[in-house]
Amino acid sequence: MKSTILSSAVLALMGASAASMATPLLSENFDAVSATLAATSAGAFSAVGGTNFDVVGVADGYGYLCAAPAAGNCIDLNGSGGAPQSQVQSNMLFGVGTYLLSYDLIGSGRGQSDSAKVSFGDYNRDYTLASGDVTSGIVSNAPVTLTKAGYLTFASETPGNVGLLLDNVTVASAVPEPGTLALLGLGLAGFGFIRRPKASFRRATI
Repeated sequence: MKSTILSSAVLALMGASAASMATPLLSENFDAVSATLAATSAGAFSAVGGTNFDVVGVADGYGYLCAAPAAGNCIDLNGSGGAPQSQVQSNMLFGVGTYLLSYDLIGSGRGQSDSAKVSFGDYNRDYTLASGDVTSGIVSNAPVTLTKAGYLTFASETPGNVGLLLDNVTVASAVPEPGTLALLGLGLAGFGFIRRPKASFRRATI
């Protein structure tokens, strides 16, 4: 029983360590960007297709929209002016491979339901979130496979100037770093050590 508990603990530690030590390739919380309306670029992302988005935060009096887990500044996927129904695309072109995707997509906070689509390789998600929904669009370390080079995109599917809010976007490599591999090796060695005394005991009592 004790060895089973210890084995489970070792395996859990191995899995958690592999995820936490994944190599970050893109990490954007928009806090280093000035709050502005009708923006066409913000940090690691740009609007495409002639669209725009709003960077909102405390500085422009809209910080309350970036409700937890969002914080600081965030992106309103529906911008202002002529083409507000935005398509927000990563500046980085990702190559063929496997990645871990995280982002916070929350309701508009302005009394209406809004929709958006997230696209990245084989990962395609359509969201329709109520105004106060701050949980249904939270994604952490979702595995994504790209069979050809591509961009990460967040596209509003609601007309008008009010849209879903985006924050805390991270794309990490799913390939473990050397330190992670070493930790996994130690975990496997520990697992073998846990099981060995039991096998020796059985041989001694036969």
